This record gives sequence, structure tokens and C-alpha cells, in this order.
Amino acid sequence: MKRNLLFFLMTMTCFDAVSQVKVPVKIDTSQHKIAEIYRFVNTYMQQDTISNQLWHPKYKNKINYNYTMDWIWSEYTPRQITRRFTITLAELQQVNDTLSYVKLMAESKPNKNGDTYSNVYKFYIVNIKGKYYLDNCKDYDSDRFKQHHTQNIQYFVSPFYQISQAQMDQASSSLDELYKQLKRPPLKKALTYYMCATEEELNNMINIVVWDGGFGGFTNIPDGYIVAINANPFYKHEFIHAILGSSANCFFLQEGIASLYGGLNKETTYEEGLKQLKACYQSGGCNFDKLYKREVFDQYHSTLIYAFAATFCKYIIAEHGLDYFYKLYDDTSFTSENFLEKISVKAGKSKEEIKKGVEKLILN
Repeated sequence: MKRNLLFFLMTMTCFDAVSQVKVPVKIDTSQHKIAEIYRFVNTYMQQDTISNQLWHPKYKNKINYNYTMDWIWSEYTPRQITRRFTITLAELQQVNDTLSYVKLMAESKPNKNGDTYSNVYKFYIVNIKGKYYLDNCKDYDSDRFKQHHTQNIQYFVSPFYQISQAQMDQASSSLDELYKQLKRPPLKKALTYYMCATEEELNNMINIVVWDGGFGGFTNIPDGYIVAINANPFYKHEFIHAILGSSANCFFLQEGIASLYGGLNKETTYEEGLKQLKACYQSGGCNFDKLYKREVFDQYHSTLIYAFAATFCKYIIAEHGLDYFYKLYDDTSFTSENFLEKISVKAGKSKEEIKKGVEKLILN
């Protein structure tokens, strides 16, 4: 394939001060359309701010616009990403005259042991009246899912699942009951639930192809939809996140309440997690300080950490009630770092008193 030297020199002139998005031989930038899209991607990756400026106009008034769950894209500006990672245009495909998609491989710099990791991210590019914009994969890659509607939940179900309408209607009724149990206002609009059967299907919803991470589900609270690898039409943990909203700025409050009422994940109930937590305490493997600092293996997914957070919430609700808990949940000054200190001040109890109260619930 012959490269368009003039185009490449023009591109290098525009971006010679920063790292370029590398192009493999298989992507022929001598083709006019391919060259335009590549140039747009390079322009995007040179931005000094995290913004939706070059995203589809439908995100114009939205704070939440990039559905990628990877921390890199929320932590760094695109230009900072190109400086910290080697970015390669792994794939560029035109779907039609106005729609294309790209896959960007981000390879980390070697750590002190010489190890690296590579993630691959996917974005669609839409041409609107001659201008290019980024878009999320969800609306395009969910076409294979089967749609089902109930009163409270709109389902998008993987073709690998066979879920009956009766099961989904029952889940819709159960969601009503969950609202009452949590003492929250009635549902204003239906939740959307993408029931994925594989990691690939879930990743397609979050602009990721290959990821050096992983999780079983998440809730996009601002846009009111849930994505999970789960054949259960009533995924209680994630539904609770959707019901309570995004107020909490603290792991212990947000994940704790969802784990207490909805289970730690799709398979483990709070009661089962509590048994594991108690056993860890009794064996000497766990203590309050270590759990509070999340100094355990796999800190963001550990059953022990989620069970501990749930027990903390159970303690607060038992001592002060659910309405009091919601006041803390909605107080965005609470963070995962200052949680215990803030609880101590709010409740008028010493940290040691609170610690003993939580441990009593764990060990009894």
C-alpha cells in the first residue's frame, strides 16, 4: 500500500510537538476518507482538556458522555494519554458513508520490572454535515440484543439467553417493591437493563475490546441504564444503584447500601459475604483498620470489602434509621478517605465506639 506522503507530512507538521497516533501498515491512509478519519482521531488525541467538544452533538448538555469505564480516560486528557501510553490505531473500518469505527490500542510504558499492559478501546465516528464526531458503542453494538418491555424495566437481552416475558414482568413488580423497601419516590421512567452473556458483549457497551481489568456489571446512573453479565432479570445490587442515584461520593456508602440490600454481586448474598468476613476476622486475616483502608487482595472487587461496607451501612441504619443514612448518602463531602472521621463528627461518637459497633455486627 502506498502512503500519501503529503498528507502524512501535513499531519506531522500540525502535531510535531506531541506523540502521534501510530498507524499500522494495514490501514491505508492514502485513501481520502481513511486519511480524514485518521486526522480527526489525531486531532482528538491532542486535546489538552477532558471535554465533549468533539463528541456527538447529542451529548452537548451532558456531563456524562464517554461511557468508557477505564480510569485512564477520566484521569488524563487525551494529550496526556498519548504521552503516558503508546497509542496505535489498531483498526479503522467504514460502516457506511457517515459511520465508521476505530480501535485504539494503548500500550503502557514498562514499569520497574519491565512489564507492560495493553488495552484496546473502540469508538464510533459519525460524519454529520461534513464534520466528524466521536460516539459511544452502546447504541450501535446493542443491535444484536432482543428488546422486551415491562412497566418498569426496558430489557435488552443477549441472543444467548432465553428469558421469559413472565420472568421479566415479575422483575418489574419486584422493582416496585424494592422502591418501597428503600423508601424512595416512585419510579419516574423505566430503567434500561442490558443483559449480557459474555465479557465481549459487556465490553461493547463501554467502548472496550481488550481490557487489563474486568467486572460483572455497572450502572450508568445519569443515563439510567444497567449493563451486566447476568441471566437474572432482577439484578438487585445494580438496581439499587439506579434507584438511589449518584449522590454518594464514597465507596462505603454507595457500594455498602447496594450490597446490604442487594447482595455483593449476582451470586453472593450479603449474609454469605458476612460469614466470609467473620471467618476472616476469626482467623486473624482481617481487622477493622485493614478493611477500612481496603488493604486486601483485589480491593475493588473483594467480597470481604463489600461485606464490610455493607455492615458499616447496617450499623448506621440500625443506630439512626434509613432517613438519617440518606442524609449522609446525599452529603457529597463524604469520601472514601474521610468517611470514618465524618461519621464520628456527624453521629457524635468516637471512632473507637463506631469501630466496636461495626465489629459487633460482624462477629455476633
